[in-house]
Amino acid sequence: MYNIGYCKICKQGLLEIVKDKLTKKIFICCDECEAEWNNPEDALKGINGTRNKHGEIEYPNIEDILREKWSVSINEHHNHPQH
Repeated sequence: MYNIGYCKICKQGLLEIVKDKLTKKIFICCDECEAEWNNPEDALKGINGTRNKHGEIEYPNIEDILREKWSVSINEHHNHPQH
C-alpha cells in the first residue's frame, strides 16, 4: 500500500493512494477521517476534499500509481487494515 503523507484535516490519518473498484479511478483517501481528494496536491494542502464520492476501494499497484504522473513523494506502508 502507498501513501503521500498525513492528513491535514484530522491530523492523524495517512493519505492513502487508493482505487475505486468500479471506476478504477485512482485518488487519495485518509485512512482515519475518510476524506477524499482527486489529486495529491489538494490532499496535501487539505483543500477541496469530499466524502463518499467514490465507492468501494482497493489498493492499486505502483505501476498504476506511476501512470498518474503525480509530482509528489510516494511512500510505501504495510500492515494497515483495509477499509
